[in-house]
Amino acid sequence: MNIREARFSSLDLETTGLNPQKDEIIAIGIVPLEGLKILSSNSFYSLVKPKKVKIKTLKIHGISQEKLEKAPCFDEIYPKIRNILEGSILVGFCVELDYSFLKNASRNFNAEKIDVVKVDRALSRFLGEKYLESPDLDSLAKKYGLKTPFRHNALADAFITAQIFQIQLLRLLKVGINTVEKLMSIINEPEQPIL
Repeated sequence: MNIREARFSSLDLETTGLNPQKDEIIAIGIVPLEGLKILSSNSFYSLVKPKKVKIKTLKIHGISQEKLEKAPCFDEIYPKIRNILEGSILVGFCVELDYSFLKNASRNFNAEKIDVVKVDRALSRFLGEKYLESPDLDSLAKKYGLKTPFRHNALADAFITAQIFQIQLLRLLKVGINTVEKLMSIINEPEQPIL
């Protein structure tokens, strides 16, 4: 499928920790893309009521306990999430972790995934550029000329990731990577050190 015709969904979750088996989703942000276009008006954001609140994680995300207690539980919003994500390829920063949380919470969720860090490394290989060894979202955004004034909010982070991916897609097209299949192939190639 041509990259310009593909559907992508930039996804970011805020969670109570980093273990999908023990921790829970407390916020989800999704920003859809059609090819190179970010569809901001179709974005989705929701807080998610966890079974157990961890105060220390609330401070990181700036979410109040009161707001989480009033939020819908994951099962209530999952049908809408599934509808938005259906037929699209998940895009994220360290997307495997967010995918693991979704998979654990829904049990039947499956999707193709693209990690913007892997795309950055593939582009670096193609263009002979040095890549960031252990990037965080801020440093990756900076590399692509983006500002990140508002962070640790699922929708803001999903939008930043969508912008990074949009720039990456433009660069991929310039080097002749114009199909999703070619993109998946290059991001899954074993990494060779750049000399």
